[in-house]
Amino acid sequence: MATVLVAAMPAWAADFRAANRLRVAPVDDQVFEVIAGPGLSGSAFWCAAGDYAHRVIGAGATQRIYLVRARGPAVTRNRKSAAHFSLVAPDGVDTSPGYFLSLRRVGENLTANDAQSHCLDPYPNGY
Repeated sequence: MATVLVAAMPAWAADFRAANRLRVAPVDDQVFEVIAGPGLSGSAFWCAAGDYAHRVIGAGATQRIYLVRARGPAVTRNRKSAAHFSLVAPDGVDTSPGYFLSLRRVGENLTANDAQSHCLDPYPNGY
């Protein structure tokens, strides 16, 4: 009976809530989407991406997380603000390590530990 209930659950039921309460949902087997409301800073997205990478995927502290689709409409929900991340570097873009919280330049990346450290940011909205 429990198997039937799990199978009947909608896909969004498997979403993850990051430490900062943002939703994270898998897009495919390599990409996950961080979904947020308007006005949140890049640090909030990176926090959620790092938290998901650690707690769901099991990424190690030094595993790099890459921005693979810039901030735009969500694909897993009807929301206007989302960004896609992966543990696999996107092809054909500059992935030189930096320490930027941009959600505009595909290829931006942080270690999972650095990304998750933004969950401790006392000003997640950039205030």
